[in-house]
Amino acid sequence: MAKQALILYYSQFDNTAKLASKICSSTGADIVRIKVTTNTFPLDMQKTDKIYQNQLANNHFPKLITTLPDLTYYDLLLVGGPVWDGQVSSPIISLLHHLQGYSGTVAPFSTGWSDTGKYQKDFVSRAGNLNVTTGYHILTHGTPSFSPKTLSSWLRKL
Repeated sequence: MAKQALILYYSQFDNTAKLASKICSSTGADIVRIKVTTNTFPLDMQKTDKIYQNQLANNHFPKLITTLPDLTYYDLLLVGGPVWDGQVSSPIISLLHHLQGYSGTVAPFSTGWSDTGKYQKDFVSRAGNLNVTTGYHILTHGTPSFSPKTLSSWLRKL
């Protein structure tokens, strides 16, 4: 793995937060939780999905309230988020816009309820000129599920 890594993640229901914490424990990387303004998303996923679909349709993504550290210190960003409708969540889309100009490697990770869908492909397409590598994608209620072995294998490749 790279010398200096930073974990950036958004988590609505703490599934991605748990995975980010496991990655942090395994790597010793710095970690920052990405936050959006209060009440951007309700705790009801069906209502969140309606907001998300509207954001996608209007290409209008949520404002991030997290201050990012100096990214020039890091040669690897591990960017995690939930899978929404088989795609990248809108807070992560906002983050990818903020990361434009970063010159290191970006490695996505995600947690999904029952289908990772096209997350990796969608992440790459939304990443602009970022150097994206293969990600780590798990399901909370299906396969592929989390295992320390698969996480370690992914991290060794970075």
